[in-house]
Amino acid sequence: MERAASGAAAVAGIAPGSAVAIGGEDAETLPWALVDAVREAGLTDLHVVCSEAVLLSDPVRTLLAAGGVARLTCAGDGGRVRGLPEAITVRWLPPADLNERLEAADASITAFLAPVAPDGDPSGPSPGAPAYRREEALRCDAALIRAVRVDSAGNLVLGSGPSGTEARMAKAGGLTLVQTPAMDKRRLHSAEVDVPGIHVDRVLPAHAWP
Repeated sequence: MERAASGAAAVAGIAPGSAVAIGGEDAETLPWALVDAVREAGLTDLHVVCSEAVLLSDPVRTLLAAGGVARLTCAGDGGRVRGLPEAITVRWLPPADLNERLEAADASITAFLAPVAPDGDPSGPSPGAPAYRREEALRCDAALIRAVRVDSAGNLVLGSGPSGTEARMAKAGGLTLVQTPAMDKRRLHSAEVDVPGIHVDRVLPAHAWP
């Protein structure tokens, strides 16, 4: 695990055309300093993966307005979202479906069969003779995460816990970048850890935020 001295240093290595997962459940849990650093890097043709709540946040809307995002994959139904740039291709997924695709990427499973209900909802099988559709793993080139605490080995404590979408993003990211207000000098106990440090590449501590 590397401690980044700035947002620019933290996002170094993210290339144009990358798939970038942005964790968080709302503006308070958004890794805004990392999102701003991605925007300031001037990257283009990005594929952003996030929740609908994160999509509504000011830092992400500013990122979209900058013109560097080509595709969006969002957990939600889009009911609250207005004014997305027309050039961006958007796919809405049920949160459970997004989580399954991230888990598949973490497990190095390239694709899987998801049950589909009669109304097209993939959350449950059809009665009687279930139908299935093929879903591909959602491997992200980078994941931007905000952690409550990080220890010296890169172990994370997340606000959403070990089974939330953020933890899945961290494990599915090729390059996992973490923004945190608190670096622990002591090692976290295993019972406290939501994401093991083996999944973490760089940490942006509070003193390096803009």
